[in-house]
Amino acid sequence: MDSPVWARLVAAHEDARRVPSGGLPEHLPVAAVLACSDARVPPSVIFDQPAGSLFVVRIAGNTATPAALASLDYAVAQLGVELIVVLGHSECGAVQAAATGTCGGHLAPIVAPICEISRANPDAPPARLVALNVTQAVRDLVEHDGPTGIAARSGALEVRGAVHDLRTATLVDLTSSTIQPRIPVETP
Repeated sequence: MDSPVWARLVAAHEDARRVPSGGLPEHLPVAAVLACSDARVPPSVIFDQPAGSLFVVRIAGNTATPAALASLDYAVAQLGVELIVVLGHSECGAVQAAATGTCGGHLAPIVAPICEISRANPDAPPARLVALNVTQAVRDLVEHDGPTGIAARSGALEVRGAVHDLRTATLVDLTSSTIQPRIPVETP
């Protein structure tokens, strides 16, 4: 039995296929984005980019997991992207889970890196934790041993961090240079 949601998605797909769009893009992506999987922050919509312009890796909490790093390595080494954006957002559920100490169980693979940031900054409000999490992912990409880190450290790849505010629809650029210093641990 098909769900009503599935039926709507299939119908929308069929409608989109009827609109002449010239087929799949023949160009390579202009950038890669490591973004949260939250449905409210689709990178192609936030950056107003057509299909094929962004190589997007999405994982709850936009953390640089091994799978995310491998995917981004592919984008750098095989597709030649020269920019990676780590895109966080306000009201992130993964950050909120980490901030409340929900660090184990089935959520552990997603929230463990964010929980480390939360434990190191126990008085940080959620908005600060979102920014620290993005900055940590930027640092992880730059320090990575694979093609992403090598290209970033050589200056061939720019890695930026940004936070999309859901309430104001503004984008806050967190990056002042390609390579970020280690996140300072805030103490009470």
